[in-house]
Amino acid sequence: MVNAPLRRRAFTLAGTGLALGLGGCAAVDGAQPVASPPGGTGGAILSHWLSLTGGWRLDPQSPPQVARLLGGRNDFVQPVGVAARNGVLLVADAGARTLWRVERARDAMAPFTTFRGGVADAGASMQLGSDFSAWVALPAERMVVQYDARGRIVRRWADEVDAPRPVAVAVPEDRSRVLVGDSATAQVLVFDALGQVQGRLGGRHPLPLQSIAAMALGPRGLYVLDRLAQQVMVFDPRGVLVEVLAEHQLVQPRALAVDGSGRVFVSDEADQTIKVFRGEELLGVAGGRGAGPSRFGRIESMALDGNLLYVADSQNARVQVLMVAPPSMEAPPERRR
Repeated sequence: MVNAPLRRRAFTLAGTGLALGLGGCAAVDGAQPVASPPGGTGGAILSHWLSLTGGWRLDPQSPPQVARLLGGRNDFVQPVGVAARNGVLLVADAGARTLWRVERARDAMAPFTTFRGGVADAGASMQLGSDFSAWVALPAERMVVQYDARGRIVRRWADEVDAPRPVAVAVPEDRSRVLVGDSATAQVLVFDALGQVQGRLGGRHPLPLQSIAAMALGPRGLYVLDRLAQQVMVFDPRGVLVEVLAEHQLVQPRALAVDGSGRVFVSDEADQTIKVFRGEELLGVAGGRGAGPSRFGRIESMALDGNLLYVADSQNARVQVLMVAPPSMEAPPERRR
């Protein structure tokens, strides 16, 4: 439970809500490390590794990691979403109206399926399963869709009354629930594995959210980025608020990622930076506007895969790959004061 009293926009929720069984998350090119916050002495948490602008064409009918190369290259046009798993990426390209399946190690990609569900004010929210199936939020189509590893539709999740604009999706590893965040109603719906609505996160006690821009599962539960409140709120499996992050430190937050140690990565559209938090502490800031390494035109989406952070940049038509330093390389708290 969050220590009372909470500061801005945060308060304790009563009741048990709905149990969800949330689980845990999970050629150097001009390296630009994360800067420490003013007065800080911490080392670099993020450093630039490479930029993905497209890839050699792969046979779209073959499964990931064994598909044969067809020759020629495809380039991203307007990447607005990214998900990653074991070096395989799913990239939502609004300009090409395509979901691309990208194999980073082979610098190759194939069309996964069509993509028409994006909206201008939100990056595409997606998640890859261990078998490379995918869940994709399609707010323009008012649904979340699950695809198999070859891009065929498996199931749809939709509720036009309580989730008319689903902009975020999060799925635990056991796939027992599908959590859908809606920007129109500012609530998180809970679906079962067969697509039936089980209720809202928090049950009869509405979550203290003003808006939803992005979501991610992490060590403490479900992390929800509230764009209007300019903060990240963390809810346990019952929908009880347990933590509030980044208060007074964000201006126009847009994308969110959480690693296994509990570090929270938030992009800020005001200056195109990525801010890294552990609890309430700001560990560092990376990026800024521009087209060079570790610079961004518009960050739409972020995804973590092991020690790599993938950042979809729609204006620069690329996905940047940043290396994430292990928690052991962080400066002790007393040195960051």
